Amino acid sequence: MHVGLRIVLDAPVDAVRDALLSPSVMVAVTKPFLVYRSRSPEGLPERWTPGVPHPITADAFGIVPSGDTHVDLDLYEVEGVPVQRDNGGGVSGLFGRMTMRHRMATVDLGDGRTLLLDRLSYRMRPAALGAALWPGMWVIWQWRALRMRRLAPSWR
Repeated sequence: MHVGLRIVLDAPVDAVRDALLSPSVMVAVTKPFLVYRSRSPEGLPERWTPGVPHPITADAFGIVPSGDTHVDLDLYEVEGVPVQRDNGGGVSGLFGRMTMRHRMATVDLGDGRTLLLDRLSYRMRPAALGAALWPGMWVIWQWRALRMRRLAPSWR
């Protein structure tokens, strides 16, 4: 199963790429549906460091535990287009039943705006759980789109 976005953000590609490396942006674009917190005693870092996993937990609406996972980014390019892939995986709770592949690509539109391609592919155990969760995932992804569009001008 998957959810995805193809949206234009009113910010230059470098600013969008930088924002995607910010844990505070991840938190801002998913609240209140998913509220992320660090499992590290130091809290969330200022920036995700590619290749350095960071443990996090999430609660639906800030009260229903969704489980633990970790963010583990890899940055690369495909035909000159920067891609950020999260190699993290679930550890417990619903996240522990999920195998995820999250990729975000940023395309410079040449006019100070950026095309963001954001796709989360996932499998759940059991598979019926993935189908049951899909409508909620779709809503969260639409919320991400709305929040990213609103926040992007401040990333300049």
